[in-house]
Amino acid sequence: MPEYGKKRTTTNPINSTPTQPTPPLPGQQEFHQHLRELARSAMRVLLEGVMREELDTLIGVGWGESSPKRNGYRNGYYQRDLVTSAGRIEDVQVPRDREGQFHTQAFDRYSRYEPQVAQGLTEMFVAGVSTHKVGEVAQTLMGVARSR
Repeated sequence: MPEYGKKRTTTNPINSTPTQPTPPLPGQQEFHQHLRELARSAMRVLLEGVMREELDTLIGVGWGESSPKRNGYRNGYYQRDLVTSAGRIEDVQVPRDREGQFHTQAFDRYSRYEPQVAQGLTEMFVAGVSTHKVGEVAQTLMGVARSR
């Protein structure tokens, strides 16, 4: 009768596979750049989700749903760039409705900067910091220099 259960296994050092050397760890600058990219992608996902929820609330129904309570219809998306504290987020998908009534509360209508970023840059100007210095600070913190 065959014996089930434990099988003996032995390791043979001759046939074992050699261990791969671990790849070198990235430098501090590359690591921080990777973290910033992750923060920007997370911010994009969050912003787009919030804007879709805002449009659902305005219209009264979710995407693909039908209801007599419907207040309007979706009309695709438009793209825009937005500078946030995490850096520049390119091609954010902003939903729109057919009547043009939807305006997100996530950022001002014609502004390309997150409200906190725009306020901080404006306060530096008012405090008497030169445009060159403000541009350097913005470049260091967000990776984008504000236009004159």
